[in-house]
Amino acid sequence: MPELEDNQEKGGSALAAVLEKKSEKIPYEVEEEERLPGSRIRFKLRLTEEAIKGRLKETFKEFNRHIRIPGFRPGKAPMNLISNRFDREAREETVKRMVPRLAEMLCEEKSIVSISEPYMLDWKSDKNQGTVIELALEVNPDIEINDDTLKDLNVDAYKVTIDDSSIDRAIENMRNRSATFEPSEDAVYASKDGVLVNCTVTGSDGQVIEDRSQDDYYTVNVDNDFPKAIAEALVGKKKGDHIAMDIEDESEGGMKVHYELDVLEIKKRVLPELDDDFAQDIKESYATVADLRAGVRTDLERSEEDRQREEVLKGILKLVSERLEFDLPRALVERTANKNISDMEKRLNQYGMSLQYMEESLVRNYAANVEAQAKANVRNYLIVREISKREDSDPTEAQIQEALERTAERTGRKPLAIRAQLEAKKQWDQFIEDLKLKVTNDKLIDQANVSWKEVSFEEWEKIAEAQRAEQAAALEGRQAGSPADSFQALTEEIAAGAAQGEADAEGESQKGE
Repeated sequence: MPELEDNQEKGGSALAAVLEKKSEKIPYEVEEEERLPGSRIRFKLRLTEEAIKGRLKETFKEFNRHIRIPGFRPGKAPMNLISNRFDREAREETVKRMVPRLAEMLCEEKSIVSISEPYMLDWKSDKNQGTVIELALEVNPDIEINDDTLKDLNVDAYKVTIDDSSIDRAIENMRNRSATFEPSEDAVYASKDGVLVNCTVTGSDGQVIEDRSQDDYYTVNVDNDFPKAIAEALVGKKKGDHIAMDIEDESEGGMKVHYELDVLEIKKRVLPELDDDFAQDIKESYATVADLRAGVRTDLERSEEDRQREEVLKGILKLVSERLEFDLPRALVERTANKNISDMEKRLNQYGMSLQYMEESLVRNYAANVEAQAKANVRNYLIVREISKREDSDPTEAQIQEALERTAERTGRKPLAIRAQLEAKKQWDQFIEDLKLKVTNDKLIDQANVSWKEVSFEEWEKIAEAQRAEQAAALEGRQAGSPADSFQALTEEIAAGAAQGEADAEGESQKGE
C-alpha cells in the first residue's frame, strides 16, 4: 500500500521534526546567577538576534494565519507588515515558548534538579540589542546534616494505658454507630433521638432566612444542626408540640433571630444488644462478645503503638528542624496544601457538602491550617529524605517483604499481587522511596532518648484537646484557652454529615417498611 507507506513516512518525519525542535540547542550566555528566597535560583540570560531569528519567524507566520489584516485574506498579508505591526507581541510569545527549553538546558549545564515549571521574571527583546530573559528555577534546598544535628535527641511522649474502660468506650461507640431509630406516637424526645420538624427562622427584620428554614427536616444530630438553646428546648417534647423562641445566633454574627419549630415525629434511638450476634455483625471471626473485646483490645493497642511512634517522631523532627535553616520550596508547599484541600473536598462531597458552601471564616481558617500543616509536612519530608541519604537507609529484602505483607493484610490481597500491581502502574520506585523514608524514621526513633509519661485514656483525651486548642491559638493568633479552632469545627461538621447521611438512609429504610 504505497499511499499508506507514504503517509507513515510523512507522519514519522513530522514527529521527528517536532522532537528535533524540542531538543534543539539554543545558544545563550548566563550573565547573572543568584539564589533567591523560597529555594529558587534566578538566571539572567542573553541571546543574540540570530539565536531567536528562526523561532521568531515561525511566530510571525502563525500570527499571519490567525490575525485579520484589512485588505488581505488570512495568511496572505506581507510578512514585513506583520513583523512591523506585531513585533513586540511576537517577541513576547517567542520568549515564552523558549523558556521551558532554556530551563531544561540550564538544568543540564548546572546539574540542577528543578521541581516546578520555570518562572519567567522579566524579558527584553530588540532586533539591535538582542534578547535578555530573567527566569527562576525552584530547586530542592541545600540541607546540611551532620553529627551534631542528630545528637541528643531527647523527647517527651505519652503512653496511653489501654484498659477495660477503653475497650468499653470503643464498643459503646460501635453500638452508637449501629443504632436504629424507631417511630413511636407517644415518644418523648431525648438527646440523640431522631426528630422530624418543620423549621422557620426569621431575622430581626421579619424576613425568612431561607437557608436556615426547611419543612420535613429529619435529623439525629440536633446538637449540631440547631443552636444550643433550641436543642435544649426540644428535650422532653412530643409529636405535635410547638417551639417559638428568640435567640442570639452566633452563626448570624450574634444577630437576634426567631425560631418556630413544629415537632412532626420522634424516633427513639435504639442501641443493639451487646451479645454474640452483635459481635458477629461487627466481624465474622468474632464468635462471642469475649472475642469482640479481645479484637478491640488488639486494635486499640496497635493504634496506640502507631500514635506513640508518630508522637516520638514528631518530637524528634521538631528538635532537628530547630537546628537547621533552609527555605521551603513554594511549589512543594502549594502542591501538598492543594492535595489536602482536594482530599477534604472529596470527603465533603461524599456527604453532599462542599467547602464553597461553608462559612467564610471557617473555610479561611481551615485554609490557613492546611497551609501551616503543609509547610511542616514538606519541611519534615525534606529533612528525613536528606537524613536517609546520609544514613544509607535502603530497605532490605526482608523489610520490603514485610511492607508488602502489611499492605496485603490491609487490602485482602496477596503480596505478589500487590507488587505486580505497583510495577504495572510504575509505582514500585515510589513504594521503595516511601519505605526508605520509613526505615529512616525507624532509625531516628531507635536513636532517640524518650521519657515516657503513662496516662489513662480519659486523661489523654483532655491532653489531646488542650493540644488542639493550643495549636489553634498559635495558628489564629489567639490566646490559649479560647474557643475550639475552626479546623476542628470543620472536622466535626464532616462527622456530623456522615452520621446524618446514615440517619437519612435509616429513615428512608424505615419509611419503606
